[in-house]
Amino acid sequence: MKMVVLSGKGGTGKSSFVSSLALGLKEKNLTLVDADVDCPNQHILFSGKTKSRTPLHVSKIAVFDESKRIESPRCAEVCRFDAIKIMDGKAIISSTKCEGCGACVLVCPDELKLVPKLSGHLIVRETKHFPLVYGRLEPGESGSGRIIFEVKKAAEKLAAERKSPLTIVDAPAGIGCPVIAAVTGCDYAVGVVEPTPASIRNMERALDVVGHFNIPFSIVMNKEGISARHEEAIRKKYGDSLLACIPYDEETPRLLARAVPPINGKGKGAEGFRSAVKAVGKLMGERHDF
Repeated sequence: MKMVVLSGKGGTGKSSFVSSLALGLKEKNLTLVDADVDCPNQHILFSGKTKSRTPLHVSKIAVFDESKRIESPRCAEVCRFDAIKIMDGKAIISSTKCEGCGACVLVCPDELKLVPKLSGHLIVRETKHFPLVYGRLEPGESGSGRIIFEVKKAAEKLAAERKSPLTIVDAPAGIGCPVIAAVTGCDYAVGVVEPTPASIRNMERALDVVGHFNIPFSIVMNKEGISARHEEAIRKKYGDSLLACIPYDEETPRLLARAVPPINGKGKGAEGFRSAVKAVGKLMGERHDF
């Protein structure tokens, strides 16, 4: 079974919940995937030995053949990203501006070509409790969705080798291409929402993505106690789909600052995380998915 945890916006406590969920279900022989390749953080909470670090080339960049001379400025004129400057018959290409669209190659095929560019890395780590598979996008690079695809493919292969019945995917924030890549192919979704207008609205949009793939879902509300009005709106909206509520507790960020998953802490927040994990585990058991 592949379970994705998403939030629609950053800061709701999604990754905190994922770390607690993974620890709470560690006896299930699970595989953990951090699909937030723009800003992965599960490796901070789960130290271990890096088993592999594979470079990924999912994008391209234009390069100039230094043996040639450009007589026409056309290749620079067609570049919408202002990545090419022509000086003394040579093309100077900015690696940070070039998007690899190939327009310049179409008009100057003899002098320019597209070559693969390092976009990020696929990393497999063996932690104390379970394997962690994650990606890391190079600064300024694009292609998050394709890197997430490679991360999930590697995790699927690893899970099959280990006969792991459960894979937990920590999705990126938002609702764009990276989230779609994280959600695709999953069997169940858990949304983590906080009682704020932005989170409630963005969760609706995230669940639209989930609904597009006909994936069943449940909701966990984090930071209960900061807005009675919005908490009531969440309860009314999701009804029985609301599995658990985690109280707001200032001890939670203190735990995370020490790289301690909240489930291993003390106080009302930690207890809330433990209750939420039990609720998800119970639900999955009833579904007989693992």
